[in-house]
Amino acid sequence: MNFTRNDNKIILIDGGLGTTLHEYGLAVFDDPLWSGKALVKEQELLAKVHRDFVQAKCDVILTATYQVTVDNLMNYHHLSNEQAEEIIYNSVKIARNVIDEEKAKCYVAASIGPYGAALSDGSEFNGWYTDSMTIEQFKDWHRPRLAVLARAQPDLIAFETIPSKKEAEALVELLKEFPNGTKTTAHGEPIEEAAASVCLKSPDQIIAVGVNCVHPETVVPLIKQMNKMDRDFIAYPNAGVTWDPKTMTFKNEGRLIAPFIRSYIDAGIKYIGGCCNVNPNQIRTIRDIIDSYSSYL
Repeated sequence: MNFTRNDNKIILIDGGLGTTLHEYGLAVFDDPLWSGKALVKEQELLAKVHRDFVQAKCDVILTATYQVTVDNLMNYHHLSNEQAEEIIYNSVKIARNVIDEEKAKCYVAASIGPYGAALSDGSEFNGWYTDSMTIEQFKDWHRPRLAVLARAQPDLIAFETIPSKKEAEALVELLKEFPNGTKTTAHGEPIEEAAASVCLKSPDQIIAVGVNCVHPETVVPLIKQMNKMDRDFIAYPNAGVTWDPKTMTFKNEGRLIAPFIRSYIDAGIKYIGGCCNVNPNQIRTIRDIIDSYSSYL
């Protein structure tokens, strides 16, 4: 389904894929690929999670490729290069098949995490590696996965949890090869500057800018830092949890993000969803909030 911008519609994104797989019984926290483990070993369970999010009436579901790269599949699951590329390609196919089976009006977004996500040590939340890498090195590292996902023809590409301006710029530059706190990035740059920079580099391909996997209370303050942008805004926070890479657990219990949704809509956010520890039941509640709110627009 070809994606088209609609200025009058709030777009609902799915919730935390890895944490929902864990909730459904798959031990993902002990695997460096996290939700990508399901791509290799539990595709039926992955399809069930996708289906539950679709049945929660999401407008967009993300593939299980956030921490998945060709090299990681080869190293951790002992696959050949061809097998690894097929796994990544099939991530889009699995999501698309669920949508088709449900006869749903829903888009597939191919998930691409940062370099730090592949390190499996929480590096995407501070971006420590950024200063030692060049834009060209980032592009070279991201290119193989993006090439496979682009070939699978998702409706959207979701660059997720990018902690630095440099890596964001590299991704946007790379995107050209495939045509068709509350004030800063995790690495410390002003968030308005980072958002403006990537939009200027490829204005025709960037449909929305925003935040993900942040505490739900920080969403509106962060978005307000970008209020001069001529783009739609996107936000899919986690449930207020903090990941501890040493213990491979979440530090706190988290909370529901539903009470924040109206404030997100009032702030002009058009693409809304959830990240870690936001499950299909919560997404279903958010769907109801969006629908009830939209009826008054």
